[in-house]
Amino acid sequence: MIPLLRAGALLLNAGAAAGVPWLLGFAWPASAVCLVACAALSWWGCGRSPRALEGGDAHLSEAVTLATLLGAPAPRFVRVLPGWTAASLRAGRGYGILLGAGVGENERRAVLAHEIAHAAAGDLFWEPLTDGPARLLMPLLRAFPPLAIPLCPILVLAIPLARATELEADRRAARIVPDYARILAEIAENQRAQPSLLYPSFPKRIAVSARLSY
Repeated sequence: MIPLLRAGALLLNAGAAAGVPWLLGFAWPASAVCLVACAALSWWGCGRSPRALEGGDAHLSEAVTLATLLGAPAPRFVRVLPGWTAASLRAGRGYGILLGAGVGENERRAVLAHEIAHAAAGDLFWEPLTDGPARLLMPLLRAFPPLAIPLCPILVLAIPLARATELEADRRAARIVPDYARILAEIAENQRAQPSLLYPSFPKRIAVSARLSY
């Protein structure tokens, strides 16, 4: 399912980027330039780690062990930030992980495994070309909801793709982290996360993980 969604989202994003100049009457070179520019902007804006974050490693040895279990490359760094957050980001030819200081001891292994699972599945490579543009546009769409109408081609497959990749990361992590579903339930209760278009609900994530958690 995910490869099909990726292929469809890639084609829709390319059509939206290159089709606008063509519809406005410009020659095909203008469409090609627009397509390349949009792809480059998305690649730069999605999942890119600022230089300032490369350092201050913490919990790196645990992350490397998890990466081995998940069949993923080892992360280059694990950087602890204030608050409760987690993200995997491209860093040069590899990737790194941001981990909030508010992530508890009993949560850390599950959170790290989930973020590394994204790298194992290739999400960090595909995101800028598939669901990445939708992620970049979400703050604008929240401010101006009517923009969802002209941007519908970019959103129509990006939303199910983003949700599917999150659930797949949960499945991978649940296979190697004991009580992964229970830990997700604790995170949901403590953080009271709000629903989002690009993320599946916690009840859904917990239900999917519970089938593989032990």
